Amino acid sequence: MEPVYDLMTRLLSEYFGVPEEQLTPDATFEQLDIDSLAQVEMVTLLEDRLKVTLDENPAGATLGETAARIERLIGAGAIGAQPQGPADAVAPAGPAR
Repeated sequence: MEPVYDLMTRLLSEYFGVPEEQLTPDATFEQLDIDSLAQVEMVTLLEDRLKVTLDENPAGATLGETAARIERLIGAGAIGAQPQGPADAVAPAGPAR
C-alpha cells in the first residue's frame, strides 16, 4: 500500500493542482489554498483509495500530521471511530457528508 503521505501529496497535485514544490510535511491545507470544501473532497478521495471511513476533516493540521494520524488510526484499526484524545484527532468534524 502506498504510504498515506505519498498518496495525499499525489492527490493534492493531481486533483487540486498544488505545485509539487509546495507539498512539504509542514505545509497546512490553508497554506496550500485548500479550502474546507476541497478538504472534504480530499477526505473522500483518501477514503476511496484507502478503503476506509474517516470522520474528520484535516483543517489546521499539516500534511505530515494528517498522514501520521491517519496511519495511526489505520494501524490501530480505529478507522471510522471517533478519536480518543487530542493526539489522534485530525480536526473537528465538519458537517455530515
